[in-house]
Amino acid sequence: MRRFCSLFVPAVFLVTTLLVTLAQPERCIAQSVTNAPQQSKDKEGDSSGQVSGAGKPAVAGSKASDADSGAKENTNSEVKKDAESTVQIGDDRNARFKTGRIIFPTYEFEMGKKRLFYGLYLPKNFVKSKTYPLVVVLHGLNGSPGQILAYPGLTKYADNEEYILVAPMGYNARGWYGSRGKGGGRGSEPRNLGELSEQDVMEVLKLTRKNFQIDPTRIYLFGHSMGGGGSMHLAMTYPQIWAAIAVIAPAAYGNRDRLATAKDIPAYVVQGDKDRLVSVQQTRRWVEKMKELGMKHEYIEVKNGGHVFLAWQHFDGIFSFFKANPKLPQQISPK
Repeated sequence: MRRFCSLFVPAVFLVTTLLVTLAQPERCIAQSVTNAPQQSKDKEGDSSGQVSGAGKPAVAGSKASDADSGAKENTNSEVKKDAESTVQIGDDRNARFKTGRIIFPTYEFEMGKKRLFYGLYLPKNFVKSKTYPLVVVLHGLNGSPGQILAYPGLTKYADNEEYILVAPMGYNARGWYGSRGKGGGRGSEPRNLGELSEQDVMEVLKLTRKNFQIDPTRIYLFGHSMGGGGSMHLAMTYPQIWAAIAVIAPAAYGNRDRLATAKDIPAYVVQGDKDRLVSVQQTRRWVEKMKELGMKHEYIEVKNGGHVFLAWQHFDGIFSFFKANPKLPQQISPK
């Protein structure tokens, strides 16, 4: 009996250990789009948009079930080449971007002496050698690139209409893209927060135009709330770049006479008349200024509309407006 136990017990222990080892699941590295805003916040750390590490693009999947299949991506990569193609940029073998997915590349922002991330979406049928229109997407106060790119229907329109979407952080979640001036920093934030926020957008735009074939006559701005105000500010500050803008509940402040510098940029404006965060009267005054300047625009005032849900209910009109309003060749600026 003693001899039997000495042989049987170790054998049982060995078999049990083997079974437990084989049952351990592989670590999953994919995340769903619904987690993209949280992923962005995790990367921000001190809410400044700083990202540590070497800067390989992080990938967010388009479905929650992607998290379950993420561990199989390596073993099935050959089978899934057509479904999940990647694009290599420049000479850097690590600079690969997935198509048909919201991803978060990083870059070194020299002005702010930080590494920042931004959101990027390449349409599903993206071809590296092809020229594409671009929409620069600006999130609202305390938002993130992942949050606004995940607005229902946005990436679907990018796929169907073949647009590249890029969403800068704007340095941090409350930089206002420079629309409230160059300052605005609080506490540990830099004193020139507004300037850094604006320049983050322009650097990401420059980087995107360098990495991809972008049609210079079809570069657009789309922003919601703080991002809407930021879009108007950037249109007034860099009018030579933008073909048209679309703003939802634009939190735009300051002297409306500045709009004269953007009078040749068509604008699509959506505002809810029950919005408690951005006053409908304020938006109406901006629209009146557009009329006064003879600026091409389309104004949609949503009856009983609030601040949030209408943000993704007008993509059909927005993308139709963009398509109908390319920039004239003589108006475009160099990269």
